[in-house]
Amino acid sequence: LQIKPMVVGGIDRIQIDEPIDKQDILSSSSVALGNGLIKDIKNIIYIDPKKFDPAKSKVIAKEIEKINRQIPKDEKYILIGPGRWGSSDPWLGIPVEWDQISKAKVIIEYGMKSFPVDPSFGSHFFQNLTSMRLGYFTVDHNSKTDLFDFNWLKKQTIIEDKTYTTCYNLEHPLRIKIDGTTGNGIILKPIFPDLEPMNEQETSGI
Repeated sequence: LQIKPMVVGGIDRIQIDEPIDKQDILSSSSVALGNGLIKDIKNIIYIDPKKFDPAKSKVIAKEIEKINRQIPKDEKYILIGPGRWGSSDPWLGIPVEWDQISKAKVIIEYGMKSFPVDPSFGSHFFQNLTSMRLGYFTVDHNSKTDLFDFNWLKKQTIIEDKTYTTCYNLEHPLRIKIDGTTGNGIILKPIFPDLEPMNEQETSGI
């Protein structure tokens, strides 16, 4: 039995109750850890489900480590992949150590019909999530509300493309909201300069 709080850091509640057009959403999760707003992420490290091979999960971890080193010290990224991040069993997910993904600010684990693994819900990195105020999304492929727009991501600028791992860099930052009281999380696609910016009174709490 594991018991852990859904709110990871932060004081101000970020509510996700306004109507949002589905085409503006990169990802949403009904099981997210964290609380608050992040609006400065332009990098995404992504494991394409079509490239993923559980037998190569240790190789994938090494690819991620190399990209993690290349990310500038003052920048963070969203890490996206299948199964359990940090699992000790390489057949259940990608067995990364924290040092290999140290610049990640938000971690997403997504489910696959061809890779039916129970989600970890951040168990392997829970101490890092709490102490460093990170966000953690679980995207259930069987859920009617959880989603990830893989097609949109693939149209973005690639800065590093390895055998299993791709790193994207966006021209404008993403907006990540996590409501720690409900466990709902959402990642919104960039707002472009000609659109109205977000309310600056929303403060980061993650």
